[in-house]
Amino acid sequence: MKKLLLLIAVIVAAIVGNNLMHGRTALQMRTPMLVNLYDRTSPLYADHQAFVDRFNANEKLRNRFAGEITSKGLYAAWQAALARGARSLPRERLVAVAKTQAAILARLPEASCAKFARPRDDFDMALGADIRKTVESLPPYYHQVTTNFIYDSLQAEVDNAPVIPVDEDNFKVALQALGQRYPGEYGARLVGAMQNPNGASDTDACWAANSLMTTAADLPDNEAEALLRKAFGG
Repeated sequence: MKKLLLLIAVIVAAIVGNNLMHGRTALQMRTPMLVNLYDRTSPLYADHQAFVDRFNANEKLRNRFAGEITSKGLYAAWQAALARGARSLPRERLVAVAKTQAAILARLPEASCAKFARPRDDFDMALGADIRKTVESLPPYYHQVTTNFIYDSLQAEVDNAPVIPVDEDNFKVALQALGQRYPGEYGARLVGAMQNPNGASDTDACWAANSLMTTAADLPDNEAEALLRKAFGG
């Protein structure tokens, strides 16, 4: 579950990561800046430009990523910030971003969808292109949910925002609900794909990623909050 719920970190890399870093060579960057990967003809160009401008205008966020970094290090830094967001942002924000991820997964090509069960440290340009194309096919609301969550998570990390504790009772109920939704062969298929994602077929890996995210997002809000805080935030 925790591997799958790093989906948002992969989306971050696809949306903005390649603009800060290319390849695995270490670079010196004193004032890293984002640029807009969307084509000017894209229906999301203006909306994404607003996100890019907002990030670039925030000196605290830009300084957070200054210095010598590699693609792996940058990816880890984004993950840490997003984990902070999962621990500190309100429940409705966390549930909304999970539902957004479920909508994206359901529309990705199978090979790209399967990659979310096979987390990697580096940036995947093909996956990034598929994500951008998929987000463009959705109403702008989904893009706004994602970019606002990214921004506010980064800000929470920089500000060392207070942590909202996980409700352990709701977390236990959420785990029980997941178990009930994957009986018998479905549970075996899910466990097999998640325990050995590299050995699973694209079909099984994609099914596991898509099904688990959709199921988590569809839980009652209190249970979804506890599950997502635990999985995203650690």
